[in-house]
Amino acid sequence: MRGVLFALAALAALSSPALAQEPPKNVVLVTIDGLRWEELFRGADPDLVRDAETRARYVDVPDRAQALAPFLLGFAQTGALIGNRDAGSCALVSNDFWFSYPGYAEMLGGRPNPRVRYNAAIQNDDVTVLERLIRRPEFADQVRVFAEWNAVPAIVNTERSGIPVSLPPDYEAPHDPQVMTAAREVLADLPRVTWINLGGTDTNAHAGRYPDYLASASAADAFLSELWTSIETNPRTAGRTTLIVTTDHGRGASARNRWRGHGSGRWRGIVVPGLRHVGSDAVWIAARGPGIGGGSYGMENCATVSQVAATMLRSIDLDEERQSDMAPALDVFATAP
Repeated sequence: MRGVLFALAALAALSSPALAQEPPKNVVLVTIDGLRWEELFRGADPDLVRDAETRARYVDVPDRAQALAPFLLGFAQTGALIGNRDAGSCALVSNDFWFSYPGYAEMLGGRPNPRVRYNAAIQNDDVTVLERLIRRPEFADQVRVFAEWNAVPAIVNTERSGIPVSLPPDYEAPHDPQVMTAAREVLADLPRVTWINLGGTDTNAHAGRYPDYLASASAADAFLSELWTSIETNPRTAGRTTLIVTTDHGRGASARNRWRGHGSGRWRGIVVPGLRHVGSDAVWIAARGPGIGGGSYGMENCATVSQVAATMLRSIDLDEERQSDMAPALDVFATAP
């Protein structure tokens, strides 16, 4: 009888919640291409809005920033939100070029890649944080990318890394809605590491369509809210997932329509003044999830997008994958993740 009781006690101990294996940690990176810090923190620029419908929605409101991106602004209370220069907060790209491929290469590599000088879809010779993770056995089939830009497969070097990248099936139609639809299909069983690349903001800005630029930003914010709700209502991911949201570059100033473009103006080692969009190295970074709260980066101590890679690793307890030449994780973890 004592043997039976001992066996039952041992079985009960093994099945107790305290000894049950915890679900793994996850991280989701969402990038909103070329969304300026000015719009995120100030809302729509009244001087760039001409039509009555856009003014009613984004300008003639009590709080223009809240009207545009209420979910993202909430990171200031529920996580970390860096880059509001009006409040003395600073985030930058540290590459020399201030456009998309160099920005994403820096973000995912943990450092600027000086060999990335163009937006051409040339296979990235650097090993991104996504590739470092998919090489680990526990992340097999658990790294996935949903992208609006057809250069993204080259940025993550799918030929070498094997990382699956979903692109819009109809490249002539607006890209972001197709990316969101594809991502929604896996929300119930989200991969442990996911990058969602949105770009309607950049496309519409380059075309000079300011109302559409604002609408793309607003749609991205609504999608983020939907994504986070899904994460926090799923027992597998609730309380165990970090969401990082940022951008690959900023934009020029509103004056003289410089907001439409971006870039340092560097060409073959020199700066061409006519191509330079001052201030388009200024970005923003948001994060929320287990243990995240804070992030004090002033104008003398700017955060950089190169810190995103190590922040992703820390959020899933894999600091060991951070290479010695990678920027450190953002100082946004109030407690251990």
